[in-house]
Parts: sequence; C-alpha cells; structure tokens
Amino acid sequence: MNDRFKTKEREFLLRMIDDLPVAVMTVEPETMLIDYVNNTSRALIRRLEHLLPIRADELIGTSIDVFHRCPAYQRHILSDPRNLPHNARIRLGEEVLDLKVSAITDADGRYLAPMLTWALVTKEVEAEKRIGYLAHHDALTGLPNRLIFRRTLEERLAVPDTAFGLLYIDLDGFKQVNDARGHQVGDALLRQVADRLRALCGDPAMMLTRLGGDEFAILLPHDHQQPAGRHAERVVAALGRPFDLEQGQTVQIGASVGIALAPEHGEAPESLLARADMALYAAKEDGKGVARLFSRDLELRVQERTRLEKSLYAALQDRQGLFVFYQPIIDLYSGRVMTREALARWHHPQRGWVSPAEFVPVAEQCGLIDQLAEFVLDRACRSAAQWDDGAHVAVNISAIQLGKGTLVPAVSAALAASGLPAHRLEIEVTETALLGDEQGGIQDLLTLRQMGVRIALDDFGTGYSSLAHLRAFPFDKIKIDGSFVRDALTRPECAAVVRAIADLGQRLGVRTVAEGVETEEQLALVRREGCAEVQGYLHGRPMPAAEDAELVARLDAGLGAG
Repeated sequence: MNDRFKTKEREFLLRMIDDLPVAVMTVEPETMLIDYVNNTSRALIRRLEHLLPIRADELIGTSIDVFHRCPAYQRHILSDPRNLPHNARIRLGEEVLDLKVSAITDADGRYLAPMLTWALVTKEVEAEKRIGYLAHHDALTGLPNRLIFRRTLEERLAVPDTAFGLLYIDLDGFKQVNDARGHQVGDALLRQVADRLRALCGDPAMMLTRLGGDEFAILLPHDHQQPAGRHAERVVAALGRPFDLEQGQTVQIGASVGIALAPEHGEAPESLLARADMALYAAKEDGKGVARLFSRDLELRVQERTRLEKSLYAALQDRQGLFVFYQPIIDLYSGRVMTREALARWHHPQRGWVSPAEFVPVAEQCGLIDQLAEFVLDRACRSAAQWDDGAHVAVNISAIQLGKGTLVPAVSAALAASGLPAHRLEIEVTETALLGDEQGGIQDLLTLRQMGVRIALDDFGTGYSSLAHLRAFPFDKIKIDGSFVRDALTRPECAAVVRAIADLGQRLGVRTVAEGVETEEQLALVRREGCAEVQGYLHGRPMPAAEDAELVARLDAGLGAG
C-alpha cells in the first residue's frame, strides 16, 4: 500500500511538470535508465539527435550514459543523494548543455530518484567567452589590454630573481592623422601598427599589449641594456616606415620608446611603469623617433620638472614673478613701430630667469597653458591700451589652446577688461599649431577675425603644408621664420625662400614680417627682397612694460622683488 502511494505521488508530481518550459528528466537510481522525459526535453533532444546515438522518442528506457563521456563518474554522482544537488556543463559536439541534478524525496525526506533539469546554453557560453575575451583584450587590435598586462607584470615581478625588460611605446604624429583624416583611418593605422609590433614579438616569452590610445607596451625576456635597446630600435624602425592604408592612402608616423629593466629599475608595477614613462618622456624631449633607457639622471630631471610645475602654478595663482616683455616690429619704409609682440617672462625665486623655451612646454604639458595665456592676453591688452603711438600688440597662441572652446572667451575678456579695440590685437599662430586640430583651430581663428582681431601666421615656411594653410585661412600677416633670414646671406636657397614669401604676401595683399633681423646686412637683404616689416635685435630686444621696468632692473641686479 505504501509503495503504491509513493508511485502515485511521483506520477502526480511528474504530470505537474509535463508541460513546464523547463527540460526535465528522471532516472531510476538502481539501473540508471531514463524513466521520465517531459515535453520540453523531447523538443530539445530533437535538436540534438544528430549528435546522439538515439532519437527523442526512444529516450524512455535508455541509459543515461548516452549523454556523458565519462559514464562511471556520472553514475557515481546520480547514485548517491549525498552528491546532490550537482551542476555541470556537458559538451556534445558543437553544443553545450547546462545540467542541474537534484534529489526527489518523499514526504518523509526519503530519496526516490534523481531529477535532471537541463538547457542548451551554446550561445550563452559563446557570449561568455566573448565577454571574457573582451575583458582581457583590446577590441580594435586584438592585443591583450591594460588589465591583463598589469596582471602579467605583477606575476612576473612576483617571481624570485626575475629579470626582464619593459618597452613603453608612444606613436609620434598619430593624433594629427586621426584628427585630419578621421577615426576610421586612425583605427586602420592602429591595426597596422599592432601587426608590425606582433611581427617583432615572435618569442613566446614576449608580451605585447595596447595600453590605450596610441600607447603600446612590450615585456621582453631581455634584462640587459643592449638587447632591450636593440629591440626598441627595431620598434622605432618598423613604425617609422610608411603605412599603406585603404584607397591608396599612405601615412607616415613614428614612435618613441622608453625602456626600463626589472628589477634594476623597479620591483613593483607602479615604479617600473613610472620609470619606463620617464624614459619615454626623455625620448620625446630628444626629438621623438628614438628610444631612451631610464637612468637616475632622468628621475632627477622629472623631479625638477615637477618642482617647476608647482612653482609655475604658484606664480600664476599669486601673479608673482611673471611679466610680459615687448619686442617692436618695425615698418621697413617709415621706420614706425607697427606692432609690439608680447612675450611671457618668468623670474623664479631660486633659479632666476627661466627661459620661455623651458616653462612654456611645462605649462602646455601640465594643463597651465590657458592660465598663462590669459595672463599674457590681459597684460598685453592693458599695456597696449596705454600706448600713445597706437601700435598693435601681438600675442602668441599655443596649439593646445586651439579648438577646445577657451581661446575666444579669453580674448573677449581681455579686450573688454582693457578697452583695447579688437583691431589692435594680433593673434600669432604657428603652422604646426594648426596641424593638431585643423578644423577646430581654423574655426576659432575665424571667430576672432569676425570680432575684428587680426591673425598672423608665425614661423612661416617651417610647417608641413604652408601654402595649404594660406588657402584655408585669410591671414592678415605672414612672419618669415628667422632661420631663413639668418642664413640668407650665405645660402642662396634661404634668400630665395625669403623672396618667394615676400612676393607671395604682396600678391595676396598680406603684410610680411622678417623675423630674427640682427645685422644691417640682413636688414638690407630683407628690404631688397620685398618684406614689409622686420623684427629682431637690430631694432630692439624684448623689454618690460614701463610699470615693470624698475622691478625687472632690481631682479636683474639680484636685489629681489622687495
């Protein structure tokens, strides 16, 4: 009577799950024969019949062994309720089954049989694998990403007596290509860069990764300067060759490489990466397209640069030690001062006068260039508003200021605060500045010109596409780079450049300025070649504003600001 009741109880339970959307099977624990299959199970098995030795309609009475590569292990699990519940994934050909086994018990908790619920999860498994892959690889290049690189770096550094090299790679000129030709070209270029780097990393002990943007890294089995340096040079050479992209486009970029060696240069990921980055910074400073090995001298240079950053920040906050000097630009025929160029100068409390060639790049790199430019613009406009001769004032603009929405408001604020008419302000921009974000930069310049501000193209002749920039924007003035003027007396080709630019200016109705005129002979040459204006030590060195002259004299004499 009791057994019959249990049987009815079990039948009632199975009828309840017959039409559930979950695939269910039960197995007779003594024989391991399938004794129940619900409708969902049959439907799923029909999709797998090509992978099984039986058909869906033949499941009842078939051994459960048909689903498993290791029947003995499966029987062990199913035969003992102490092993349950149990989860497993079983692969059948290209398909994956997710299996859950639980125990069917009676009202008294006695074990009746194992019940299997299962599902086809092939697509889910593929998605999981894809997600796992993307979590550890760069989607664009397929290289290991920063996360897996960091993990690998930690693992290698944790090995006793470890020794390896780290190459930190940054592409030179990639941003210009990406901005000028679009992200599709930029992405295609990055994929080709990755392919070239892969070809250099055939050793299984090497690891190549894309850290992000245009930065890559290589872990090398080399722990000595010479082999690591040779590999870095191969990287520079490989990435310096032209890249052939789609539709016949050819792109030329380059690469700079910083080298650090473990454990000599760092026993922790942070220190090793930081020192490779210092070496990379040194490679950039040395003209790009080179590799540099970390050294203690580099660390001292970086520390000094950091101190300089802090001092410059403090100077900009309290406006102490910062000045604007002015150099005249003279009309060649009347001798009148037409414009004065405003030049930033900084007197450091301990170091004395710091060269603009040193502190302006620091301002650009640490995000202070906007503050420095606002200071110069404000001072220059206020000074010019007091000049009796009505000369224009020229202010240089950094490439970093163009195309990001800060330049036009800064100019507007300086003009409004000083009362200087817009036509008396000239903004000087170099050709290389326009290359970073040409369209955004030109839009800024157009807006300023619509306000009445005059725009000058500085260092003309040294850029990548001089004539193209003249076509792209109606400049008011062209400044001929001083290197041509300096060499024009001894090198006919430099004199020809001066002549050609002066002639071009006359044809376009644009005034030309010869920079760097230091001798009477140079003056006579640029006058003969047709330049309209000159600037240089012959007519005046940069000098402080009248209100700053006494303080500057005291600083020059070493008397301090007091």
